[in-house]
Amino acid sequence: MRDRSTHLLLIGAGPVGLAVAKAMLRQGIAYEQLEADDDLGGNWYHGVYKTAHIISSRKTTEYADFPMPADYPDFPSAPQMLEYLRSYADAFGLRPHIQFRTKVLMCLPLADGRWEAELEGGERRVYKGVVVCNGHHWDKRFPSYEGTFAGEYIHSKDYMHPRQLADKRVLVIGGGNSACDLASEAARVGRGCDISLRRGYWFLPKTIFGVPLPEMVPGWSPVWAQRLLLRVLLRVVVGRYESYGLPKPDHRIFEAHPTLNSELLHYVKHGRIRPRPAVARFEGSRVFFADGASAEFDTVVCATGFHLSFPFLPEGIVPVEGSNALLYGGCTLPDYKNLY
Repeated sequence: MRDRSTHLLLIGAGPVGLAVAKAMLRQGIAYEQLEADDDLGGNWYHGVYKTAHIISSRKTTEYADFPMPADYPDFPSAPQMLEYLRSYADAFGLRPHIQFRTKVLMCLPLADGRWEAELEGGERRVYKGVVVCNGHHWDKRFPSYEGTFAGEYIHSKDYMHPRQLADKRVLVIGGGNSACDLASEAARVGRGCDISLRRGYWFLPKTIFGVPLPEMVPGWSPVWAQRLLLRVLLRVVVGRYESYGLPKPDHRIFEAHPTLNSELLHYVKHGRIRPRPAVARFEGSRVFFADGASAEFDTVVCATGFHLSFPFLPEGIVPVEGSNALLYGGCTLPDYKNLY
């Protein structure tokens, strides 16, 4: 057992893990940062498709004390985001404190408030506490349907390159940001694309009047005013979703994560994306929908989100409700010391 009880264990070297590391280093807090991958960046290093761009703008995504390069576009690409994170780590001297290829298998609370960590390979260490920054876009959530699809059936996490969709009849399930990105890719390179929506979504353009939407809505204004502003803008710029063959949103803006995409409605109007209701069942390569219609597809992409998972913590130690961890102050558990 290696005693590191003068240090905090920081798990993960993605965007949040790097920011936490920088803060602890600045405050002189002793820590060890463990990262399972061979480089930093988290999802931007290993988990996004090659053509991905951020949906929040450059100005609303950058670290407050480390602006993105001025020559970056309003919506930087995945390679630009990764380069930015690497520059951030280098600027603040974070890389020497990261132990790469070091996967944490289990963290157990000890009676005195310290934590025991088991690493891949069998090594055990004791730390003062644990700071969890493992990300949430990796534990794939698949929907459950009657029957079995005979074609290619993947999660959006498995999608990396447009060639995976080239010349295929594609069905995308879901209405979030990844779903719209992948449907738009399929509209460009596939034989055709349908998108299955079990509910109405707020599809927001990434820019309005040339301004990135996240920068147009002032964050200091009350939520009701933000909703009113967006509804007025959407009615002027987009119109009614029903005119695109899309269901009317069944919730108010911000009650669920909005979808920022400027291509979906474009391709719907050009006949390259066909909206469909919820999937009812599979039968071979044919998919039946809730309205009784059916069609054959080569590939089904489930852009249906992720489970919130902490595989290195004892099951049930972090209460989870839907996609939210139920934490005091958003970062601590009342029953366990030194876990953040």
